[in-house]
Amino acid sequence: MSSAAPDRVRVAVVDDHPVILDGVAAWMASAADVELVGAHGSLALLRGSPAHPVDVVVLDLLLDDVPVTALEVAGLVAEGSAVVVMSADADPGSVQRSVEAGALSFLPKASGRDELLAAVRAAAAGEAHVTPALAEVLAAGEGRRPPLSPQESRALVLFGSGLLLRTVARRMGVGEATVRTYLQRARQKYAEHGVRLEGRVAMYEAGRRDGWADEVGPGSR
Repeated sequence: MSSAAPDRVRVAVVDDHPVILDGVAAWMASAADVELVGAHGSLALLRGSPAHPVDVVVLDLLLDDVPVTALEVAGLVAEGSAVVVMSADADPGSVQRSVEAGALSFLPKASGRDELLAAVRAAAAGEAHVTPALAEVLAAGEGRRPPLSPQESRALVLFGSGLLLRTVARRMGVGEATVRTYLQRARQKYAEHGVRLEGRVAMYEAGRRDGWADEVGPGSR
């Protein structure tokens, strides 16, 4: 593809549906200030492209039936790309965690050309574009999960995964008593949000449901 002029927004789309890729490409081609420099079926293909990092990545949150994690969204942002989430099947929790990780907008796939281009232009300027769909998700999720510290969330995920207390302590580089304190604090914060964490299964479900497992990362499990 030809290189973009300096004042054009360089955009890549990541979606596993060719029809969506073709449709978004046509929309981008109709805008004089936007250039589509990549249309990929996976994040691996995006990162393997010589055009990456681009100005804006339009990202589906479900690729080949595998959810895109908040860590992956944060990774794109760290690499220098603004992220606009455009997804049909994403659950509200995934959308909220993506925004917390740095995504600047969320659009349902039923959104039209003008809405998508507005979100892309805003993202290129480093600004959030709050669509009605995003506002609804954020309002529904406000206060949904308690504000655990990184140590508390890591202890919750590791212990909930079935590891022994001493193994969790070794992985975290702290004593067993400290791990117990982290777990006690996590339970207390959940209790203040009306959720009782009784046993490992409840901890595991909380870690998965509320995104702590994504934030802790696979290397810590």
